Amino acid sequence: MDYIASATSGLQEYPSYVIIFLFGLVTTFFYTPKLIRKAVEAKLVVRDMYKRGRPNVPTLGGLAILAGVMCSLIAAQFLLPAATTHSVLVFYFMVFSFAMFGLMDDLLDVGRKSKMLIPFFLALPIALLLDPASKVSLGPVTLDLATKVSAGPYSCDLALLYFLIIAPIYVMVVSNLVNMHSGFNGLACGLSYMLLVFTIIKVIMHNQTENIVYILPLFSAILAFLYFETYPAKIFWGNVGSLMVGAAVGAFIVLSGLELFGVVILIPHIINFLMYVVWKIKKIGEVKFGGLREDGTLIVPNPLTFKWLFPYYFRLTENQTMWIMYAITLLFGIIGIIFVP
Repeated sequence: MDYIASATSGLQEYPSYVIIFLFGLVTTFFYTPKLIRKAVEAKLVVRDMYKRGRPNVPTLGGLAILAGVMCSLIAAQFLLPAATTHSVLVFYFMVFSFAMFGLMDDLLDVGRKSKMLIPFFLALPIALLLDPASKVSLGPVTLDLATKVSAGPYSCDLALLYFLIIAPIYVMVVSNLVNMHSGFNGLACGLSYMLLVFTIIKVIMHNQTENIVYILPLFSAILAFLYFETYPAKIFWGNVGSLMVGAAVGAFIVLSGLELFGVVILIPHIINFLMYVVWKIKKIGEVKFGGLREDGTLIVPNPLTFKWLFPYYFRLTENQTMWIMYAITLLFGIIGIIFVP
């Protein structure tokens, strides 16, 4: 009950948060249908591989989320204190950098190697938002960022190492994990929203309600967009959406000092990545999609990606598999809430 009271008092103290939330929600909800029409006219469509006839579905839906976030930020500049607005804009400068990189990947295909390297540099602005005097909790171990790390005659502040190496890598990895754990209607988008819900709950439990303002614009925009991308999807968010939202999830976790909690709730995403590593070791070759049986159940080529694991052994539809993935992330989210300090 104390957590609920804390969240409620936060909204009472900052009613502008509600307005910022609504700007993102309403803008994305009403702009997405227009984006769908424009994408169809411009032939920015991809095949929905798990539907009969493989219909064309508009892509680049992440631009609708981007539009909602931008409108929220415009409102934020009028409603929030200058110092808070400055920090929020720095946060979204980084998030938008990932969005533009994702858009470039959608249009030009930058390749996997670039997605493993360039996002590290895009994540560096996270250092501007972190407190050098803060402490990072890793379960039973707490790191004091004011500590100096020595290696022979050389030494450096742990804060410098954390700000410029560890934190950007964390954001980069989460962004790529979100991008990789996709492929079904509403899968990546829905799972990302669940990750944010659990992280917000944990932030409230840690009495850090002031940090919620960082994620509010994106949180509201994704909620509206989910209506259009959940099965059966009317639009896909593309890499512009997955890399942008993945970066925001990672940055919000780091900003709130919840790195270990983030690892726990991301275990399904990590499993998906490890299965991909096994796939590469076995040199099976690139296979992006499966097929569909007459009864609507999935045909998948192997069990070496998490979304294919269950339909490989059981006759499941795309929608059923999506809900299984949701349930697994729900389980690890609850584990993180209960067992991670």
